[in-house]
Amino acid sequence: MGPWTSRPRGLPFDQWPVQRSVPGLGYVWYTQPATLVNQVHLGRAGLDGVQRLHDLIDEVIARRADEFRPHGGLLMIHDWRLVSGYESDARKEYLERMRSREPGYLRGAVAIVRDTPLLRMAVQTANMVMAFRTGGTLEMGLDPVSALVRHRVETPQETAWLP
Repeated sequence: MGPWTSRPRGLPFDQWPVQRSVPGLGYVWYTQPATLVNQVHLGRAGLDGVQRLHDLIDEVIARRADEFRPHGGLLMIHDWRLVSGYESDARKEYLERMRSREPGYLRGAVAIVRDTPLLRMAVQTANMVMAFRTGGTLEMGLDPVSALVRHRVETPQETAWLP
């Protein structure tokens, strides 16, 4: 375990049970309606962190696809407020992993990021990949609470990660 396991995690996450604490990444939750939420605790995103995140996304797709198909796909909410930058190979890997999945797995995503030009550009690039390959739309925001409320995301259950 590392510094990413300490509390508080900020509202509302400090009130959520810990489902997955991933060293070198942060926290990850699966909740309803068919939503994957992650809070990345890296100042600079590298290849290892991106691979860990996408491995978890692949795990959810493999085990829960039947559950989120009726919702039009998986919703992902990324709390990346602590991320101030990323390595070039991490950005390439992120986009390649998105492209590698079958279209339709994703109904949408929200990226909660710092208001910086570099991060905004990265989110806009991911939005283009979503529009042309995976489906769904990518929203940008500065506050996770408003995104969770807007998408009616429920507080996760402690044991709900995966069957």
